[in-house]
Amino acid sequence: LLLHPQQQALMDEYQDIMHFLPWEQEGPQTSLQDVEKLFAKFVSEPGYGENTRRRTKEEIIRLRNNADLRDYPNRRLRGITVQSTDVRLLPTHRPHYSSPRQGYPFDNLQESTIGPNTPIYVAHLSKDGSWAFAESSFAAGWVRVSDIAYADQRFMKTWQSGIYGVAVKDKVPAVTAEGQSLFKVPLGSIFPLDPSAKGDEIRILAAVANETRRAVIRIVPVGGHAIVPKPLPLTPRQIAAISNELINEPYGWGGMYANRDCSAMIRDIFAPFGIWLPRNSADQAREGGTFMDLEGLTPEEKEAMILRYGKPYTTLLWRKGHIMLYIGSRGGKPLVFHNIWGIRTRDLLGREGRKVIGHAAITTLHPGMELSEADPRGDLLSNLSGMTFLAAPPGGIPLKPGIAAR
Repeated sequence: LLLHPQQQALMDEYQDIMHFLPWEQEGPQTSLQDVEKLFAKFVSEPGYGENTRRRTKEEIIRLRNNADLRDYPNRRLRGITVQSTDVRLLPTHRPHYSSPRQGYPFDNLQESTIGPNTPIYVAHLSKDGSWAFAESSFAAGWVRVSDIAYADQRFMKTWQSGIYGVAVKDKVPAVTAEGQSLFKVPLGSIFPLDPSAKGDEIRILAAVANETRRAVIRIVPVGGHAIVPKPLPLTPRQIAAISNELINEPYGWGGMYANRDCSAMIRDIFAPFGIWLPRNSADQAREGGTFMDLEGLTPEEKEAMILRYGKPYTTLLWRKGHIMLYIGSRGGKPLVFHNIWGIRTRDLLGREGRKVIGHAAITTLHPGMELSEADPRGDLLSNLSGMTFLAAPPGGIPLKPGIAAR
């Protein structure tokens, strides 16, 4: 076991609390000023669209008019997603790129994806009724109304049964016994278990929207050990099995196209073990456990600290904008599992580029360094900022300039 059972039980309890936190809210956590700031930002920086042509301020102003923020928040409702839904910084699915060169997949309006049957708080509806400003426990923004349902007290009481299952396979179809296809279940998704199931049978409660967009429950039988009671015991074998489900998965900026970026993958890997993590890589590093600051060290010193103190499968390695799971070493070099878009390159004329990897992979902290065009300034080890211990940190961590455990 990589976690003491008592510690894991406490973490699992915390995960439940965070998962249902939106249903405990009395109001939105996002202020009107914060929502308005985003419209102001993109009015001043309209950026470029999917056709690489410059967008206009008028487009953003039309979106702001449709948002109709004069009486924000105009709803104070508990809800639940009924499909995987993209969380957008503005109420549109059209992308925003900073330049014609900075295109796919880096859409500046994509905040995250919220998986199916995730509790949310609905704060506001757009003028045309097609967009809702919603908050989950890890992301907030505009979602399609067609992807959500509203939850009443009876529904929420049934849903918060205290007995939950978690998906350990990815994109498993959720189909009722009557043959109704509901959605695909991402790995790491949490559902109430049907208490009337017999023996080893696993049946989950699934939420759908009725004709008035109220959440109602359907029973979904799940085979193939795709969903198991949570939390799973955290062992190297178990977490390796979970990781193997995601290896080679395409990179998905902000969860686009039902794929994962680096932090989404790390978050979902640990969900089956009852470990709740924030959505952003910096927050995962700083808030996910005990953080060791590696700034100011040489690459050689950083590598030595990882090999000495890193605990495979419960240690995260973070550089600004990217997070990785440390899984051990080979040939005296640290190995990491991460979902990575690519590595920086520079040609003979000094022009910057990108060698696309574009999927979840096991690499060293020097991916692509065997390539003649690889830019050493993009090296992961050189740019590493910190190491985070999700479990109790090993004893004897030195406290000295550049190494601060907290």
